[in-house]
Amino acid sequence: MNGSIKTDANTYTTVDLARLFFCICIVFQHSGSYHLLPGEWYILHCVFRLAVPFFFVASGFFWGLKIYRGGVELKKCLIVYEKRLLFPYIIFSTINILLASIEMALNGEHIFKIVLKIIRSVIFYPYGALWYVWASMIAVFLLYWFIKKDKIRLAIISGVLLYGMGLLMNSYYFLLNGIWLQKIVDLYLKITTSARNGVFVGFIFMGLGICLAKYKEKLQEKKSQIICLVVMMLSYIFLIGEVIFIRGKQTADDHSMFLAFLFLIPSMVGVMLCFNIHIKKEYAILCRNFSAGIYYLHRGMLSIITILSLVCKFKVNRLVSFGIVIIISSFLCLYAYKSKKEPFFSLLK
Repeated sequence: MNGSIKTDANTYTTVDLARLFFCICIVFQHSGSYHLLPGEWYILHCVFRLAVPFFFVASGFFWGLKIYRGGVELKKCLIVYEKRLLFPYIIFSTINILLASIEMALNGEHIFKIVLKIIRSVIFYPYGALWYVWASMIAVFLLYWFIKKDKIRLAIISGVLLYGMGLLMNSYYFLLNGIWLQKIVDLYLKITTSARNGVFVGFIFMGLGICLAKYKEKLQEKKSQIICLVVMMLSYIFLIGEVIFIRGKQTADDHSMFLAFLFLIPSMVGVMLCFNIHIKKEYAILCRNFSAGIYYLHRGMLSIITILSLVCKFKVNRLVSFGIVIIISSFLCLYAYKSKKEPFFSLLK
């Protein structure tokens, strides 16, 4: 491991490469291509499901660097972060709502049902995998008040409790079977769609990322680096056991939340922060920007492929869909970054 941790975000090459890798994993998952893999259940939950909590922790870390190491006033950090996410969120949400509406109409859904789904998506669970962006904005806003009072540890305790509640609405829903709390959870999920939001998921993982930034000097110590590595390996083994245990259990959502993530993801990011893969800075920045651009574009492009297949009455192979999305979105991102033409550059950066 590299024992020195720098404050410049451009130096965290391992994190940037991991961002791109996990972004590709998400596209592979959303295209349905993972169904073609042997042991799909385990690959989905032991690899692909790590992506979103990783993004939260990494985002929290870099936001925390600006607060604790960048000399930027806390309120300004909040405003800049929210504004930076809000613009692409509004644009891509609008596009995704339009595409989702067309797709639902082609599938014969009633207009009233379509309108209700759109309202629910706008308020609670955005289309196009943008729930992560919405959750990030909510999580940062909530964490701001804890950081302002220098209560980040209280935020982590609160976040763990909230995540525990989220687990009961997701992978551990079967524990509620037959008790009064199940009806409350069912009603909540019927209204909001999922527990994957800024309160139950984003809050804790962004908080853990902020903690890594606040106490990052500790990661320079050999002892801390070894602890991170050991915790990462042990918690990954625990995750595998948890995935085996959870398989076949009743859920009201999608088995995307696991207890092991609370230990695995921050320790994994901690290891990445200590170990830089030596590539040119410009390539690392390109990986970072590609991951953002592909993430924003991929769901809309998958919807377009689905709409074309419904209109033209042909079925597109899942791997072909995955390949089309990766190739076209990569070209669009490369064009935006090289030309720096607005508003595409700001949208996909």
